[in-house]
Amino acid sequence: MWFRIGLLWAVIALFCPVTGALAQSWQDEWASTVAKAKGKPLVVVHAEGGAFGQVLSEFSKKFGVDVQATVGRPSSILARMQTEQKNGQFVWDIWMGGTSNMVNAAAPAGMLEPMEKYYILPEVKEPSNWRHPDFIFGDSGRTAFAFVNKLEFFVTRNTSVLPEIKVETWDDLLNPKLKGKISIRDASVPNATIFALATAYGAKGPDFMRKLLRDQDLKVFENPQQLDTSIIRGGQAVAFGMLEETLDRCRTDGGCKDLELIRPFGASISTGISIPKNPPHVETTKLWINWLLSREGQQAWVNAWAKFNTGGAVSMRKDVPPAPGHEKFLPDFNKPEQYVFVSSEKGSAEVDATIKLFKDVMGK
Repeated sequence: MWFRIGLLWAVIALFCPVTGALAQSWQDEWASTVAKAKGKPLVVVHAEGGAFGQVLSEFSKKFGVDVQATVGRPSSILARMQTEQKNGQFVWDIWMGGTSNMVNAAAPAGMLEPMEKYYILPEVKEPSNWRHPDFIFGDSGRTAFAFVNKLEFFVTRNTSVLPEIKVETWDDLLNPKLKGKISIRDASVPNATIFALATAYGAKGPDFMRKLLRDQDLKVFENPQQLDTSIIRGGQAVAFGMLEETLDRCRTDGGCKDLELIRPFGASISTGISIPKNPPHVETTKLWINWLLSREGQQAWVNAWAKFNTGGAVSMRKDVPPAPGHEKFLPDFNKPEQYVFVSSEKGSAEVDATIKLFKDVMGK
């Protein structure tokens, strides 16, 4: 018996130093990364919105990193990055914004780095810290990390146009009185309009979509500014694809009093982060990824988003609650099947089917 006890203590003594060394190793790596990154640049391209800039500024002040940020629409960012990488230019460390173009175009083209090899902090690596581990990566290659999945409402109603008509269900959109009064963007490529149409496709199926596209004489615009103008000035009753932050800014400026989002038409959309291929500043990239996805970083994100937006200040981290009043924008991850996750591979079937149907019906 004493022999067995002695053997047990010998085994414990053998493994304890190794365990201690492993526990310490991430701390050493983190300290080294912080030291090496100080004073170095982090070159970021991100979507429009003040929250991105605020969180990057907090990071810069905390770690002494020189953040160099460029702002652009996701589709423009994608096109620029494609051209640069084809010419052997790898200039970006980080890409942030909606994940659709990352998932549907950049990742399949091999333009992004696998995210997890940049992880250092145990709290970032631990799957149980996230609301649903199946929805933190938008793609199977695990290159586009969705630190936000939020319900967003891309269908806007101008109540001053045909005020007698109710638009509360998808079938209401087939009302003959709305013919010629519904505007969309060109939905032959992923954008906010296709997200709204894909949600309708998922809820009602292809026959409904054909009737909507074929019978309602939809007004198709080439860019988001034209779409926004069509609904803001009262030329149209309904718009598919106006962004909520655009409506927020309009209201802040004293306009858009007759506009409202149609709440039953929500989709789950992701805001996330990816690492473009061959980032030039690896240490600052590691530092940013780990801090942003930490509890501290995600709390900073939620606070910043709530400062600039009236909805969607949520995080996929369990230990970061939604901002007060933003709880309704968090999907119920106990029943994720009720949503179309339009900016991830999980929603790609609806998105692809909707794009194909749009091209067939509209002759694109």
